[in-house]
Amino acid sequence: MKSIRFLFIWAFLVFLLPFGAQAQGAGKVVPPDEFFPVYNFHYDWLVFNNQYNDFVPFSQGLNEDSRSVSVYVDLVKNRRYSLLFKTENEGYLFLEGALQRRIAANKWVQFNIDSLYRIYKKDELLFTVYGSSGILDKTLLICNKKTANGMNLMDNPRASFINIRPVAVSPFGNFAILASMIILIICGWVFNTDPLSFERLVNPIEFFNNSPRDQLSKVNKPYSSNVVFFVLGSSMLMSFILVFLTTQKINLFSVDTILSEQNGTLQFLGDFFLISILFFLLTYGKYILMVMVGNVLNLDKLVDTLFLKIVQSSYLFHAGLFLLVFMLSFNHAPWMESWRPYILLPFLFFYSVRFLALYVVVKPAGTLINLYLFSYLCVIEVIPLIIGIKFAL
Repeated sequence: MKSIRFLFIWAFLVFLLPFGAQAQGAGKVVPPDEFFPVYNFHYDWLVFNNQYNDFVPFSQGLNEDSRSVSVYVDLVKNRRYSLLFKTENEGYLFLEGALQRRIAANKWVQFNIDSLYRIYKKDELLFTVYGSSGILDKTLLICNKKTANGMNLMDNPRASFINIRPVAVSPFGNFAILASMIILIICGWVFNTDPLSFERLVNPIEFFNNSPRDQLSKVNKPYSSNVVFFVLGSSMLMSFILVFLTTQKINLFSVDTILSEQNGTLQFLGDFFLISILFFLLTYGKYILMVMVGNVLNLDKLVDTLFLKIVQSSYLFHAGLFLLVFMLSFNHAPWMESWRPYILLPFLFFYSVRFLALYVVVKPAGTLINLYLFSYLCVIEVIPLIIGIKFAL
């Protein structure tokens, strides 16, 4: 009985031995003397899966024969740190899929993360190693360099016991809060001036109201004070979105040529007011064009109605985008880089749908085709859209 129990214990210990060796290999990592470790990527290694056409987590049982392993390094989160790598066997290092250097065995390779961020201009960097199979012989660390006297926060228990610091808010985050307050103040003023008209302007159902007896334009003219401030609020929404895209290195209409070069809260506010004024002037410049073309095509009675529906739809669309952008301004969005080529698609879809909706809503009842109205909408909607797409990027 004792021999059977001894054999069972021996078999159990042999079974746990590989896991103990792996845990020991992951834990006992000693960087060079001038560094102390901050984070170990031992459990973050990835391998490329041909079936999913994407990277999947490395599995010791399934991917131990893989000679190529990768990991994503967050360059923004780890600013001011160093990236250290060592392998027990000779290999090759790739950054973002490009071969960088040949790595000698048992020698630390050091990278400055700030330098990598300036070179690649990406929030995340793909770090790939090709060489021996598996990950047990590979060590990738985020490290901080020790001070001249050899002390660091880990050596000082009083400094590391309680270290509470306020969360740093970016200048754009401060600007986003101030801009949203300004927009809310303007919308609140319009609501207090004429609550009923404001409720109808922000009601999507009102856009499809084509009753000639109950048109919003009968009590609200494009040059009335509440409509003017409503247009100003809509212009500020568009301005905020454009400023955000500029901070994401998406330069629409080469707008960065008129913006300030510094990225402070006051600079963002100045750019915001400047672009808001430009959008406001362009909106009423479009109204003047609508009046001129409407007189030529004998559609002057529809100008005010069309203008208010255009302003109403623009406000609703850009208000939705504003809420999305406002949330993104406080959170990192790595997918923005991949969406850069398609950034104009939501705007193109919106203006195309609005063109068709305006024609259906404003078209006189009982008529299938109104060539004058169709030509009018082409001049005030389609032609500006084509010009905008041509010069946007």
